[in-house]
Amino acid sequence: MSDTARPAVYSSTQMFAHWLIAFLILFQFASGGGMEQAFDAAMEGVAPMLSGAVFVHAFFGLTIFVLMLWRLGMRLSHGTPPPPETEPEKLQYLSRGTHYAFYAVLIGMPLAGLGAVLLRSGLLATAHAWTSKLLILLAAMHIAGALWHLTKRDGVVHRMIRRDPATNDTVDEVVPDRT
Repeated sequence: MSDTARPAVYSSTQMFAHWLIAFLILFQFASGGGMEQAFDAAMEGVAPMLSGAVFVHAFFGLTIFVLMLWRLGMRLSHGTPPPPETEPEKLQYLSRGTHYAFYAVLIGMPLAGLGAVLLRSGLLATAHAWTSKLLILLAAMHIAGALWHLTKRDGVVHRMIRRDPATNDTVDEVVPDRT
């Protein structure tokens, strides 16, 4: 793909990966409440490191890691739709920065968790836990941005939810790169 052309919409595969990762993150937060206690018990030798909750959390964390690498590959090979022409430049930077931070966190966080388990590292476990707080902040910013675009009715949210049959958008359609 040339630097001057970007897709008008996300591909179905990009949409699927986005929503699967979002679901898995919600699952991780919903099921991860006892992780600190389970990790501490394993560190004290009271329980095996990869039993029960730790194993499930690690499995889905590594699944998110693999999916994020896949998503990054799709982003690099397929590109992303451009921001709306009416989007202020500062908001474009904020949006792009938030997306880049998502990639960094959702690739780095599972690695920190894996390192905490394999190396029995309290430091990596703490980094993993603090990164979860950053992930909550990023998710809140992402949702706020989506709600803002919904109120503007600029079509940005629909690029990730579904294709708009009225516009007849296809994956092959490209628009000039404005970034």
